[in-house]
Amino acid sequence: MYKFQRAAVATADELVDLWVKTFEQAYEGVHSPENIHAYCSRNFTNQAALKVLNDDWSACCIASKKGQAVGYYVVSHHPCPVPLEGLSSELKQLYILSSEYGTGLGKSLFGQACETARNAGSTWLWLCVSDINYRAQAFYKKQDFKPVGKGPVFEVGTDRLSSTVMVCSL
Repeated sequence: MYKFQRAAVATADELVDLWVKTFEQAYEGVHSPENIHAYCSRNFTNQAALKVLNDDWSACCIASKKGQAVGYYVVSHHPCPVPLEGLSSELKQLYILSSEYGTGLGKSLFGQACETARNAGSTWLWLCVSDINYRAQAFYKKQDFKPVGKGPVFEVGTDRLSSTVMVCSL
């Protein structure tokens, strides 16, 4: 049903489009359209995509269905801000289009992200999740993530959001 492919420089435009669509869908009704647009314009550019795709310490995978991109993850191999015993990788992003909610795609992408982290030698996967992103928090708790500390403040336009650092053992 889904095809998973490591993103490459040639897919930068597709990644940017997916970043924007999934972010808009995830935060529609939470942030104003102006704040969402400001965030996407600042963070989801072709230059930002190329930076991720050319980073030897990051991996990005895009899931497609019937030739259309429907979800992705980005894993970056670097230490957690909360000390952990062993190597860790950050799950920087894992988003799917709202049309794919409840299909198992998020869990499949998560499994592949874990495998990517394990292949890099990590024994932990960590992330920062917005404290108002209840859907994501519930998803990650089902994947055995545990809160371990306070994360950075996310700025979405003029909105400032607190976050939590969560970890799971690989």
